[in-house]
Amino acid sequence: MTDDDPSLEPTDVTTTPVDERAAAAARGLPDCPRCGRPVWIVTVSGPGVGTAAPCGCPVVPGSLERE
Repeated sequence: MTDDDPSLEPTDVTTTPVDERAAAAARGLPDCPRCGRPVWIVTVSGPGVGTAAPCGCPVVPGSLERE
């Protein structure tokens, strides 16, 4: 490759820090009702028993659904 290769334009590189991209993605997630952290998934282990992830707080399944 040469320095004149148009496929290597520096303007094509994403320069957003990983933390900012994660924060932008997290804005679309519901907050844990117990600790306030974004919840990516709820694992249901029984009727009315669930665990929010990644925080690990106990939550009632369905309590984070949006209308």
